Amino acid sequence: MHDDRLDPLEAVSPVDGRYRETLRECSIYFSEHALIKQRLLVELRYLRSFLKAVGLNGDQPKLMELEEKLAELSLKEAAEVKQLERKLGHDVVAATSYLGEKLEQHGLKHLKPLIHYGLTSDDVNNIAYALAISGFINQTYTPQLLTLVEKLTALAETHKSTPFLARTHGQPAVPTSFGSFVANYAYRLANLAVKLNNLKPQAKLGGAAGDLAALKTTYPDVDWMRFAESFVNSLGLEHNPAATQTLPHERMSEILTTFAIVNSVLSNLCRDVWMLGSLGLVEYARRAEEVHSSTMPQKKNPLAFENAEGALDLSASMLSYMSTRLLSSRLHRDLSDSIIKRFYGTALSLSLLGVKNIHKGLDNLHVNVEAMKKEVESNKQALMEAVQLILRKHGVEDGYGLAAEAAEKGLERLRQQLLQRGQNPEIIPQTTEQYIQAAAEKAAHLLEKTKHIISYLRNQLPR
Repeated sequence: MHDDRLDPLEAVSPVDGRYRETLRECSIYFSEHALIKQRLLVELRYLRSFLKAVGLNGDQPKLMELEEKLAELSLKEAAEVKQLERKLGHDVVAATSYLGEKLEQHGLKHLKPLIHYGLTSDDVNNIAYALAISGFINQTYTPQLLTLVEKLTALAETHKSTPFLARTHGQPAVPTSFGSFVANYAYRLANLAVKLNNLKPQAKLGGAAGDLAALKTTYPDVDWMRFAESFVNSLGLEHNPAATQTLPHERMSEILTTFAIVNSVLSNLCRDVWMLGSLGLVEYARRAEEVHSSTMPQKKNPLAFENAEGALDLSASMLSYMSTRLLSSRLHRDLSDSIIKRFYGTALSLSLLGVKNIHKGLDNLHVNVEAMKKEVESNKQALMEAVQLILRKHGVEDGYGLAAEAAEKGLERLRQQLLQRGQNPEIIPQTTEQYIQAAAEKAAHLLEKTKHIISYLRNQLPR
C-alpha cells in the first residue's frame, strides 16, 4: 500500500518543507485537514440551526455531542473524508457523506435527508475559509505582529535620543534620532494591526443563486433571510446578503490588501536595516557555529532580514493578485476562484514567516551608537537647513544661497560674510542639539500613542 504521509524533504512548497517547523501552526487553519474539519463543523452547525428554524429540536443534545467530536477530527478521520472525495469527485459532497455516516452511528439516521438542506457548496466553503482566516488573524498573526511592534517600541525607546543622520535620496540630509526613525515604523504597524483586527470576515448563505429560493419553496413560513443573517453572525462573522452562488469578495479583498500593505511596510523596514548595516551603523550577531558564507569566514550577514524581505514581497504580490482577481465571478458562479483560494494559506504563511524572521533579526541586531554619533558630528553640512532658516529669521534675504555656498566652502567663509554685512556671526547654529531634541520628543509622542494601541489590541485578542 502506498504511504501518503509527506516527508518535509519531499514537499514541493517550502512552506511545507524547509519552513515547516517555523510555520507549523499555520496547518491549524490552512491544511486540507483543517478545511475538512471546518466544512464538517459548518455543515453540522447549519443542521442544528436549520432544525430549530423548522421546529425539529429534539435531537440537539446528540448533535452537540457529535459537534464536540468533529471539533477534534483526527488526521485518520480526515483521510476517510478524502477517500470519499476520490470516489465521489466532490470535496463538499464527501464531507456531507461522511457526516451522514456519523449521524447514523450516533442514532440520528433520520436526519440524513436534511444534511446540506437548501445549501450549495460555496455556502459551506465561504464560511469555512472565513473562519480559518479569522482564526489565523486573531490567534496567530496579530499576536506575532504585536510582539514585533513591542520590540520596535523598546528599540525606539532606548535610542530616542541617539543622534542619527537622516538620508533623503540616499544623501545625507539633517540630524534626527534613531529612536524617531524606528518609532515611525512601530506606530505605522500598530495602526495597521488595528485595521486588520477590525476587518471582520464576511460570509453568506444563499443557495444556488443567492436567493434562498429552495428553502423558501420548501419551508415558506420561515424568514430565511433573517435566518441566514443570524446563522452567519452567530459564527463571529459578518453576514453579506448581496450574494449570488458565491460570496462577494470585497471584504476579503480588504483583508488581503491590508496584509499586503503590512508586508510592504515590513519589507521596507528590512531594506532600511540592510542599508544601515552596509553603512556600518548596525551590526548582525552570529552564533559561534553558524556560517554566513561558504567562502568568506568573516561574514556576518543580515540573513533573517533578507529572508523576511523576500517572503514578505512574495506574499504581498500573491495577496494583491488575489484581492483583485477574486472580485470577479462569471454571472452567478464559476469555479476559477476555488483553486486561488486554496493558496490563501501559502500567501498568509509567508506573511507570518516574514514577521518571525524580523523577530529573529531584531534579537540579533546591535546598534552602533558611536558610529551614528560620529557620522552626525562629522557631517557639518547636515546643519545647513538650520543655517539658512536662522539667517532668514535674522533678515538675511539670501540666507538660502549663503547656506548653499557655505555647504561647499565652509562655515568660516559664511562668518566672514556676515561680519562684512554687520551681522553677528554667532547666530550660526553650532550643534545639532535642537534637532536631536525635536526628534526625541517626536519619538516619545509616537511611542506613547503606540503603547496605547498595543494595550487596546491586547485586550481585543482572545485570551
